[in-house]
Amino acid sequence: MRILGCIALIAGCGCLGLWLAQRIRRRPLELRECLMALALLDTEIVWGATPLPEAFGIVKERTDTPWQGFFAELQERLQRGESANKAWKDSIITHKPHFCLQQGDWQVIHDVGKGLGRSDRMEQHKQLELVQRQLTLIKDQAGIWSDKQAKMWSYLGFLGGIAGVLILI
Repeated sequence: MRILGCIALIAGCGCLGLWLAQRIRRRPLELRECLMALALLDTEIVWGATPLPEAFGIVKERTDTPWQGFFAELQERLQRGESANKAWKDSIITHKPHFCLQQGDWQVIHDVGKGLGRSDRMEQHKQLELVQRQLTLIKDQAGIWSDKQAKMWSYLGFLGGIAGVLILI
């Protein structure tokens, strides 16, 4: 019975460590998906001259979760008559828990909403390009950081379980 308890403790702590490592590894992937979505949005606004609700719908169809839900809510809010800036802010607040992004990532993403729908296509293009450059730098740094942190949490989970077993024995 004692052996089963030890195995359960090690497995439980190990699974927790693996879960945390998986969340850390998702951050660069979510940033990459955001970059692709913003590039598509930029293309729709500048070259397609697509109205924002339709542009968000197109982006929604071409992105994966959780960004798909984010852009779906944006489209819905704009169709109800909200301003693009308010819809962007509210969608960030609503969908933030579904992402593995950090506060600094959200600060940059939040800046996108400031110019949407308020200026002409070229100004929106400039702002989207600036945000894309910032997110590219963040994504590169996040990739390096996540590799190190994910390994650490994977090992730390199992080692924490083993340490717990040793303390209890």
